[in-house]
Amino acid sequence: MGDQSQLLGRAQGGFVLKTGLRGFTLVELMVTIAIVGLLLVLGVPAMRGVIENGRIRTAAESWQYGLTLARNEAVRRNARIQFVTSADGWVVSLMDNTVLHSGSGQEGAANLTMTITLVDGTVLTPNNATRVTYNAFGRVLDPNPADLSPPIDVVDIESPNPSNLSSYRPLQLQLLAGGLSRLCDPALATTDPRACIP
Repeated sequence: MGDQSQLLGRAQGGFVLKTGLRGFTLVELMVTIAIVGLLLVLGVPAMRGVIENGRIRTAAESWQYGLTLARNEAVRRNARIQFVTSADGWVVSLMDNTVLHSGSGQEGAANLTMTITLVDGTVLTPNNATRVTYNAFGRVLDPNPADLSPPIDVVDIESPNPSNLSSYRPLQLQLLAGGLSRLCDPALATTDPRACIP
């Protein structure tokens, strides 16, 4: 009887429900469902673009981390260190192939297109074994001493099915002359500091 109030005094014993308790009307429920549906229709494409950009950035940063790690190890050890890519990821190793560090290189890379351009202009995919060798000063050796191949110059990372939104951003990983690696956005104007160096 907690939800009831006495209508009359105790002697008559009449009870009625409290008038402050109400439910939703059918109209209110339909308006709420329509608003939620509209938000989903507008939000899902934008969310797809955010997820796609996150996957691209994660894959690019994994490769950049590996290149930076190889360069730092070369300077720290005062020795030649190589960064080798494959379909399984990347490995930082000594010239005798002793593995120092490895990474899957696949973080977020599922269903992404990764194209590698070598210094000589050859275009490869990560399935072809490619490498960068750093000397003790952290500079890139050209050609790579292990197999006389040209070193990686540029890695383009993009989605094969990009979203149609303006927020979609493929990235490019550039290996600069001094051995530093740099992530950039190839779609930006050259006056923007985030743009790729031509």
